[in-house]
Amino acid sequence: MAEARITVKEIFWKFLKIGSLSFGGVYSMLAFFERELVDKGKWLTHEEFIESVAIGQMTPGPPIVNTGICIGYKLKRIKGALATTAGQSFTGSVLAILLAIFYVKSKGNVLLTSVMKGVGAAVVGMLLSIVFKMAKTTIKDYKSGLFALAAFLALALFRLNPIWLIPASGLLGLIVYGRRA
Repeated sequence: MAEARITVKEIFWKFLKIGSLSFGGVYSMLAFFERELVDKGKWLTHEEFIESVAIGQMTPGPPIVNTGICIGYKLKRIKGALATTAGQSFTGSVLAILLAIFYVKSKGNVLLTSVMKGVGAAVVGMLLSIVFKMAKTTIKDYKSGLFALAAFLALALFRLNPIWLIPASGLLGLIVYGRRA
């Protein structure tokens, strides 16, 4: 979309911002990703963003980092992928080390336990928000709704492995939708 006008330096700084200001796990970070890269920056279309998320989920490793790598590669190939990885992971790595030290030294603290309960509840709300937004834009007909429902049931009730669910869904999508997208 805007690949030509974006520099590697801008990609690094944008992903440093994303990595520094978003937290709460993969799915809660997706809302921040989308706001920064699709809505504000116009670096990607919503469809390109969703495709990057899907690729990030399918590939081994941390899904949010993989999504960033996919986006960086789309924007500026290898240099873009390296910039997203460095920017996105820098602050988190430093903070994880510092928080681990603090947590080990403060284990059992009532105040810390209360804070963590509040943060956990907020993350659930953030997850519901991104799921709702993705559902509104992705589920366009009853077939895609059935795909979403089947995937949910396969994971929630039957505890199927998501590694097999993703390629199976892709194959079923090819069968159901054919070559018309």
